Amino acid sequence: MSFFDGEDGQIQAETLEITVALICQISCQTETYIRIKKQVDHILHRHEILFTGIHRKLHSLSSSSIELDLIHRQDMLDDLLCFDLRTIFDHLVENNQITWGKILTILAFSTFIAKKHVDISDRIAFVTGQYIVKKLTPWIKEHGGWV
Repeated sequence: MSFFDGEDGQIQAETLEITVALICQISCQTETYIRIKKQVDHILHRHEILFTGIHRKLHSLSSSSIELDLIHRQDMLDDLLCFDLRTIFDHLVENNQITWGKILTILAFSTFIAKKHVDISDRIAFVTGQYIVKKLTPWIKEHGGWV
């Protein structure tokens, strides 16, 4: 029995595939991916100014709190960024107020951030995919999966 057995496993596998393809800008031709990418692109276009403001705020907060040599500083900034993403996701779905729009917003914001931090886009994809798999799979399953 593998991690991706059963209906939950199928949803989790599809979640990871979609997340990595979107955030790391990898081509994927599944119908679900194409449909989600269209929605994510719409959200990115519509909320670019908001996402830019959030990104600047995150960057200024984390930059001002770390005073180490450049190599260790960048590692710490990357760690803080991934931590901050999870915090933002938690606020977005707090009190179990989950919707498809919020899930798409998580994917869109992560994609936006990954475009700004290409060197860690795979890590951003992992953090986002892991978050959705761990916290949102039950809701996705209850609402018909990714179909």
